[in-house]
Amino acid sequence: MDTGILSLKNLTFYRNEKPIFEPITFDVFQGDVVHVKGKNGSGKTTLLRMLIGALHPSEGNIEYNHIDINRTRFEYLSNLVYVGHKVALKSSLTALENLAWISGRDKKCESLIKALEDMGLSEKKNVLCSELSVGQQRKLTLARILVSDAKIWLLDEPFNTLDSDGFTLLKDLIEAHKNNQGIVVYASHQNVSISDVKTIQLEKAIP
Repeated sequence: MDTGILSLKNLTFYRNEKPIFEPITFDVFQGDVVHVKGKNGSGKTTLLRMLIGALHPSEGNIEYNHIDINRTRFEYLSNLVYVGHKVALKSSLTALENLAWISGRDKKCESLIKALEDMGLSEKKNVLCSELSVGQQRKLTLARILVSDAKIWLLDEPFNTLDSDGFTLLKDLIEAHKNNQGIVVYASHQNVSISDVKTIQLEKAIP
């Protein structure tokens, strides 16, 4: 049986020499949307940070196309985009300049303008980030997924601070990426109506 594009094998992480959640074994295939659930402090962000290689598992491993991500790091990281729960924008730059900065593209790039339009920020492209609302800053951060060719989206609390229009827009983007055989793994305390969502429920490790 195929073990998927992304495979988590007996994965856990230790804090103060104790596992913070029960070991996870889970396969992610093309076209999968995976909702990482758990109480506050259960390790949702920790799990995503392991998936991007920022933290090393205390036990178990992560494989991309059947190879440990540490052995295929360049190929793996080239095929994913990560958006954390913090907006991580420069307040002294405009919306367009920020998107160019976080995506590594020239600010004259047409895809940046299109991404801002798709996120409902076209009229804010020359506005300083410090003058944007919290929800607009979140949309701007999420615009990064629209200028990325990555097949794997890793999103940490992506629906936070979004208004109803932004919420629906992001849900539709996730659905479209899924239908295009992309992969989305998102951590959220919110339940979102997305078809055929798989779930990773983080359970506190037994002492």
